[in-house]
Amino acid sequence: MDFTYDENQQMLHDSIDRFLTDKHDLVARHKLIGDTAAQDRLWREMAELGWIGAAFPEENGGFSTSPVDAMVVMERFGRHLVTAPYLTSAIVCGRVLVEAERDELIEVVVAGDMRLALAAGSTHVLHSAQDHSFTARAEGNGFVLDGRMPVVIGGDRADAFIVAARTSGELGDRHGITLFLVDAAQVSRRPFRMIDQHGAAELVIEGLSLGGEAVIGEVDQGLPLVEAALDHGIAGACGEALGAMGHLVPATAEYTRTRQQYGAPLAKFQVLQHRMADMYIQTETARSMTYVAALSLKGDATARARTLSAAKAQVGKSGKFVGYQAIQLHGGMGVSEELDIGHHYIRLTTLNQLFGDPAFHWRRFAALSDRLAA
Repeated sequence: MDFTYDENQQMLHDSIDRFLTDKHDLVARHKLIGDTAAQDRLWREMAELGWIGAAFPEENGGFSTSPVDAMVVMERFGRHLVTAPYLTSAIVCGRVLVEAERDELIEVVVAGDMRLALAAGSTHVLHSAQDHSFTARAEGNGFVLDGRMPVVIGGDRADAFIVAARTSGELGDRHGITLFLVDAAQVSRRPFRMIDQHGAAELVIEGLSLGGEAVIGEVDQGLPLVEAALDHGIAGACGEALGAMGHLVPATAEYTRTRQQYGAPLAKFQVLQHRMADMYIQTETARSMTYVAALSLKGDATARARTLSAAKAQVGKSGKFVGYQAIQLHGGMGVSEELDIGHHYIRLTTLNQLFGDPAFHWRRFAALSDRLAA
């Protein structure tokens, strides 16, 4: 497979690299985490540079001609440890809006005027069609929404939430999930930072009355929209993990060439050369699966989900190996705050669990394989 970017993708790749190299080193990242005004400015700059639009097809008001465009953004974000909620807002919630054909909302998101977060339960819950943390009952021409979710990723600075609530049916039914657009001012949230320094929030909604215009898509038909959004999220997470691995391998190689032990550079020891070779192989394997995952997003839903589960499982395995080896080869420096190696490892560990861990995706892959074979 040809992994060469086209001209526009290469320009996007290079422009993101230049911008983040100048404005988002490790010191700037630490300062940004505690400065909400600076986070807001960065998000608007991303919108002005067209990065948010890269997650949306041209026919829906974005700038993307291929799903690979969003992967390019995520790969560079992974390289530079960006904590902005691009994955959750632009890719995951953005895909919900695309599937629901809500172009008027997409326009606002692409302009950087609205950050979204998805409050839709865990991947295991959604993909097994189990119950959700939120319920909504019909009342008059609208609904009354109730529920609580302890962790909504990207919810700390979200301007609005896409909330998945059960509106009919029983536990385990695929039918009966409805999506609602809820303004952040209408809910109670407790913002916090996760271990990887990405923002999240506990979300509580009590007796919130919503009109019919708050429904995204069709009533009781929200689950397929969320599944499509999560599959796009998986591809984005794979891209981010690839960016982290793509940095860890050369950074570790450079360290082993300069670090002296027993009168010689670490790179001279054959056993460590083998480790570096294995890190490179795992990264290239992850690269192959990430590109396949991105290109599969336009395919049949079942085949798409199967491919993305295979990619997520492999990238998770590769990321865990590469991150662990980078820490080991750096020794004590690998876990210091001053080096980005440990920060990348923490983010890779989080991405390994996000949208389902490898064990979940192997089970999903097997189930979807049986369905395709039937």
